[in-house]
Amino acid sequence: MTEPAQTKKNWYINSKASDLTWIILCPLIALIVVATVCAPRTDNFIYSSLTPVWFAIAASVLTHAHVLLVFTRSHLNADVFKRYKYRFTLVPLILLIAMCASPVLFILMGVLGAYWDEWHSLMQTFGFGRIYDGKMGNDPLAGRKLDMGMAFVVGLLPNLVLLTYLPDSQLDGALVEYLEMPLMIVKQYGSFITWLRIPLIAFAVFYTIFYIVSYRKLINNGYQYSKAKFALFAVTGATTIIIASKYTIADGVFFGNIYHAIQYIFIVLVSERSNLAKIAIKKDQSKEKNIKIGVLIYFALIIPMVFIFAGLRQFTQQEENPSEIIRWVAAFWLLTSIMHFWFDGFIWSVRRQDVS
Repeated sequence: MTEPAQTKKNWYINSKASDLTWIILCPLIALIVVATVCAPRTDNFIYSSLTPVWFAIAASVLTHAHVLLVFTRSHLNADVFKRYKYRFTLVPLILLIAMCASPVLFILMGVLGAYWDEWHSLMQTFGFGRIYDGKMGNDPLAGRKLDMGMAFVVGLLPNLVLLTYLPDSQLDGALVEYLEMPLMIVKQYGSFITWLRIPLIAFAVFYTIFYIVSYRKLINNGYQYSKAKFALFAVTGATTIIIASKYTIADGVFFGNIYHAIQYIFIVLVSERSNLAKIAIKKDQSKEKNIKIGVLIYFALIIPMVFIFAGLRQFTQQEENPSEIIRWVAAFWLLTSIMHFWFDGFIWSVRRQDVS
């Protein structure tokens, strides 16, 4: 394997304080928010009537806002846009028309979006971990699959274990609403999910041991395991376990959406502020001043704009009897989610050298 770089690099992406707050400890912040606003679950594992409606709306709007923010990285970044201009224009248009023309396709894309959302969230944690390891000068391919598996263990597996503890009276509703499973299938086979409890817990334990042993071998060969990555995985895993153990599924969704969105808002600011500064750049100004212009554009223009559109999405999605126009709007909102998952994935790939 490639030997680690000898020159010492900063371990952080932006700064020690900001990385600790907005990336590594962000799940802990989300846990504190949920614990402050929401009551621990009682008999209802799915949702709690004590969770304020305003909190559910606020968490949803925050999620919608970060979804729309991906267009800052695609359409507003000329260096990225010119590489894949057809993916950013024709593909979304074709998919929007197809979803509006075919209700079946619209439903299928909704199911795909629900599962892709979970995978996308895991890959964000995984991506931060890989960046922190890259900061240590490691081979970017070494341990990649190991980290991908650990991102699943710390970010999603506790929530799957929670499903195995659901009472029979609540199982059908949870699997249909949160796993997008057909009701007929759930009624016939849903009870089998309780059989997965021990296998899932055993997998978490044995994979963690396997992860540690595998990385010990890499470390013995010169791999520099990042303390920041370890802290990120540890905080994410511990907080997810607490949420799954004490709160409802709905509150767990809010928890995940909060820390995922905040982390994303932060990393977009860090990765795009120089690019945003080019919009109003002046050659006679210092680089630092141009960066400040990029930050100002981000917080004074882009962030308010995406939150306005996120609020509009929240409002239009609540229509019980949507008109033909609203159906197009609904398809457009689903399209933005799908495009967020897709765009963000390959933007990280094409800009890997930019953020290393």
